[in-house]
Amino acid sequence: MNVYKILLFIVGVNILLALLCIFFPKDGIPFGKRRLFFPTLEEIMDREKHITAKEKLEIMESGLRMQFVMDSTAHAEQMAYNDSLLFYTNFFNHHPARFYFPDNDSSFFDSLFYSLDNCKKNNELIHILHYGDSQIEADRITGFIRQKLQEQFGGNGPGLIPAIQPIPSASVGQTSSGNMERYTIAGNLLNEAEHNRYGILGQTTEIYEYGTITIAARNLKSTFENVKDFSKVRVFVSRNSQNFSASLNAGNNNPITRTLQDENSKLSVLTWELKKNIHKIELQFSGDAEISAIALDGNAGVAVDNIPLRGSSGTFFTSIDVNTFLPVLKELNVRLIIMEFGGNRIPSIQSSKNIDEYTNSIAKQINYLYDIYPSAKILFIGPSDMSTMENGHLQTYPYLKETVQGIKETALKNGAAFWDMFEVMGGENSMIEWVNNKPAWAAPDYIHFSEKGADKIAEMFCESLMIYYNYLQFTNNYKQK
Repeated sequence: MNVYKILLFIVGVNILLALLCIFFPKDGIPFGKRRLFFPTLEEIMDREKHITAKEKLEIMESGLRMQFVMDSTAHAEQMAYNDSLLFYTNFFNHHPARFYFPDNDSSFFDSLFYSLDNCKKNNELIHILHYGDSQIEADRITGFIRQKLQEQFGGNGPGLIPAIQPIPSASVGQTSSGNMERYTIAGNLLNEAEHNRYGILGQTTEIYEYGTITIAARNLKSTFENVKDFSKVRVFVSRNSQNFSASLNAGNNNPITRTLQDENSKLSVLTWELKKNIHKIELQFSGDAEISAIALDGNAGVAVDNIPLRGSSGTFFTSIDVNTFLPVLKELNVRLIIMEFGGNRIPSIQSSKNIDEYTNSIAKQINYLYDIYPSAKILFIGPSDMSTMENGHLQTYPYLKETVQGIKETALKNGAAFWDMFEVMGGENSMIEWVNNKPAWAAPDYIHFSEKGADKIAEMFCESLMIYYNYLQFTNNYKQK
């Protein structure tokens, strides 16, 4: 039975049930010694309101995976084409996990997908930047996305990391010593420098005379497999002193040294391409310099970079010196920039005017990124549901839903795609259900995801993204016939 017939069947059943609800006697009908009752429409709708978050996600996930069932069971080529096309059309227009695109252009990600496919064909390495607030700290959400994309398109390693990382990560452990100072542009860990040379991570580390950094991939239960080793190390250096050097020890007690002989204010990239994958390095620096990032990758494939700024609302990009930002974007061959922000602004939004002020600032960030680097697509992930206490009861923050809508409209108007995490979770008051789920999908602060919840939302994101990738393959296959 094709999908069209299934839909007609479902519609027919729903009509029949609705008629039974309307015309069935309210006092029931005799059935032996008992009376048989049929629920009213109001009772059915009330029950639907009490569907759990887990049940909602199960329904959404079944919609995400319907295509594969249809494709595998369709026997006639034309029927397979019609069924698949109907699935994609319904998903693009109605599914809560769908992406929203400027001008409803479902081919928005096609250039990204072609780049991902070419990673294997051309032995290339591309980067996807995932900026966010504390919701993605410790490589949460990003780690799952990275693993899935690297499984599909190749690649390994954690990608970009700062020289000094004070927040523990599930993927990488770091220690540092020496004369080094970390500066950050935004968030609760703000430590402003006397300049704006923060670079691609929104933070930079200044080294004076000497410093040592040790980096090792973790092997925790929550550590994803592809992040555990790497073979390409790059250090992004600027404003270095004469004869600044960096020595890399990959565990064989045979350091490989890179030296910058001339004093230079511009970006230099110190690169080590190793013959085999490693999981731990030590970097020893001698001289003065600013280090904006370290990249740990494979030689080809896709890298997905976790860039959290705790407490940030995502309005810092326009304050970063373009000369420390743009060259790294080019060097990394960045093809997608994900901005996941909004949660930190929600508690302070008390009016529509506040929403306009925030979304106007978001528009400036999107336009700035497109202006300096039009080669990458931009995707904004809206904030999750968040709960606050009102009159003794937990409920969604006032203006959260309106803020999400405002961000979506702003993203689309300025050429960025949008993914509605609030809607995917289940909408208003869904955070309460995520906290109460067994196992808990969110923390008892009713703001942050738990580890399992972060994986769940990332899984929904990846499955939705791959539907657009599969649609591209689907259309290309039929064009060739």
